[in-house]
Amino acid sequence: MNTLKKDLSNLESLFPNDFTAEQKAKCKTLFYKKMSSYAHAFYKGKMQTFLKVPVEGINWFNVWYTPGVSEVSTSIRDNNDTSFQLSNRGNLVAIVSDSTRVLGDGDCTPPGGLGVMEGKAMLMKYLGDVDATALCIDNRDKNDEPNADKIIDFVKMLQPSFGAVNLEDISHPNCYKVLDVLREECDIPVWHDDAQGTACVTLAALINALKLADKKLEDCKIVLYGAGAANTCIARLLITDGADPKKMIIYDSKTTLHDQRARYRDDERYYQQWELCQQTNPERITKEEEAFE
Repeated sequence: MNTLKKDLSNLESLFPNDFTAEQKAKCKTLFYKKMSSYAHAFYKGKMQTFLKVPVEGINWFNVWYTPGVSEVSTSIRDNNDTSFQLSNRGNLVAIVSDSTRVLGDGDCTPPGGLGVMEGKAMLMKYLGDVDATALCIDNRDKNDEPNADKIIDFVKMLQPSFGAVNLEDISHPNCYKVLDVLREECDIPVWHDDAQGTACVTLAALINALKLADKKLEDCKIVLYGAGAANTCIARLLITDGADPKKMIIYDSKTTLHDQRARYRDDERYYQQWELCQQTNPERITKEEEAFE
């Protein structure tokens, strides 16, 4: 009997030979989920804090902490920018989420998003040696509805301790307002991974594909399925980079976006979708066969 390797590289070889690709995919997903549960329970999460400085005897506590650290405190007081050199702030990212749109699992309650946020922190540390802290917050109002302003206020209060903020798994339409307001009002970079991250890799892939096909972005007809955080940002970035909005058709769960969509026109929370309704699909095409002509 074959043994599963520590790096899991031979996992697929352990499945029966007559399994289809679909069956293998389902088995791998089930395995990863069960293994994830065991591994997280064993290690009690993925992240922990380590010292980066030496402590060569008791007197070094007086250097790193009181009374020596007073010099650091007053230096930063006199010039806040030195906090990026005299503390870990310059290499520290806050991963902020209300856990209302966690991957494919939807609203997981605030602590339910910790696994994903720690996963993001793990990727940042492992791939880029950037430290990150998972911060899953309860932003519900008295009606038990997620409140965008509470996230905005929270991030603005914590920004003196971080070098950047990564917004994650915030349901729409709140995610649009949160990102736009924080980018305008914060003194540090604010990034929404689900929107800007997805848009950047999509644009990069499309640029390379068009090079291979010897085509120009402005000449392409573009059809997007979905009008949430990812695709609205993808559409806007593609238009910024030269795509013709009149050649773009975007579908949401009902039909296409166009200038007669009352849902977006009458609800100011969906201002990004309404902006795209006015820019794209001037012929108000709704049928897929017409969209792909």
